[in-house]
Amino acid sequence: MAEKLVYFNDLKDIVAAEVAEHIKSIGYMPISCGAGELENYLEDNKEELVGAVLANPQVNLMRVNIEEASDDDWREARDIFAAPMLELTQIIGKILAENKRGSIIYLNSVHAEKPVGGAFLYTIGCAAVQALCREAALIYGSSGVGCYNIMRGIVEGEADYFASDYSPIHHNSELRFPQEKLPCADSLNELCAFLLSGGAYILNGTDLQADEGFTLYYGKSNYYK
Repeated sequence: MAEKLVYFNDLKDIVAAEVAEHIKSIGYMPISCGAGELENYLEDNKEELVGAVLANPQVNLMRVNIEEASDDDWREARDIFAAPMLELTQIIGKILAENKRGSIIYLNSVHAEKPVGGAFLYTIGCAAVQALCREAALIYGSSGVGCYNIMRGIVEGEADYFASDYSPIHHNSELRFPQEKLPCADSLNELCAFLLSGGAYILNGTDLQADEGFTLYYGKSNYYK
């Protein structure tokens, strides 16, 4: 039986890495390489590709304020975020459309709709991926390919990573969750497995808010200091 290949653009992302390990345990084969290498790698394996999990780049690569941003900052953010996501969507979407099945999962962020604070280029990138998912759902959906935008919040190990002097949203972040603790890095494993299964097509093109209530602002507000 041929292996079911799932492409990952970034296995350094702690959530993507957990998803890769999980789906491997249930019969998928995670693969990861650059866009140019991907086309060559899949030349003889196109029929085995069943999906992709595309994670956002690190927010720290785009840490700049509106007042200080330059044209070079804008171009650099485009080149490390929106442009690669579009290129990978084109490559993978074409193959999956030819196969008449598959899933593209954008492992995006709640910051597509809520500012990070001090990293507006990252927020713009998240919003661009959100729009890309909707467009891809229309184009590739006609061939049975499902596209899903997971808007995730932070997980264990990311509190300092997203912290900002301009916004308190990630200060004492655990207090903003109903259970007052950060979600585990493997919290999206089952969701991604379901989206890859082919049984989630009814959700094609949707935003899946997967932040355990983070943006609902639970907790004791006087603790956010």
